[in-house]
Amino acid sequence: MPPDATVQNAPPLGDTERVRVLLEEFRALYALLSFRLAAVERSLPVAGGTLAAILSGSTSLAHEAQRVVLLAMPAALLWLMRTTCAQARSKEDVIRRIAELEGAVNRIAGEELLAFQSRHPNRGRRVSGRSGGTTVFGVLSFSLTGLAACAWMATPLWPDLRMAGVYGAYVLAATTDVVATVWRLGRYRYRKGPPGTVPMFIGFRVPR
Repeated sequence: MPPDATVQNAPPLGDTERVRVLLEEFRALYALLSFRLAAVERSLPVAGGTLAAILSGSTSLAHEAQRVVLLAMPAALLWLMRTTCAQARSKEDVIRRIAELEGAVNRIAGEELLAFQSRHPNRGRRVSGRSGGTTVFGVLSFSLTGLAACAWMATPLWPDLRMAGVYGAYVLAATTDVVATVWRLGRYRYRKGPPGTVPMFIGFRVPR
């Protein structure tokens, strides 16, 4: 018997079993959400504080070392911004799926039993919720301030106008990418893939 036949011939789940499956996913997603929130709370302050300390402390270094720091700093700030936005998108996916699960359980039960995410005041108005939006705005402000500081600190280090222009273009490109990353995050929308793309549902595909 082919492996798909067992899935195709299995009896449909009852409402109780369906709710139990949905609640298991619900608990797993909430645990994942809590883990990601804790990771953001720990990693972002450490990363931001480290970059700020390196940038401010570079003024006491020799000119060659300062140039190295200023060359690395825009890329580091861009990495910090992109990482923050990636975490915000992941959080958005989780909270939107949690809202879907609440709606599915409520439809099966015939009454509103779960309502935290589906009736949350934000309800998808801001990607990753209010806390995620606040984090993104804070990292954006920090990144733009750091990039402006890099441009200002580089002025006496590269008296050659050509080299100063190259570094200025580098900082401008990093600034543009930072802003574009946040803009793309604001346009992000959670979308589920079609069931046929998930391997575990291969048994439900209609044979050709």
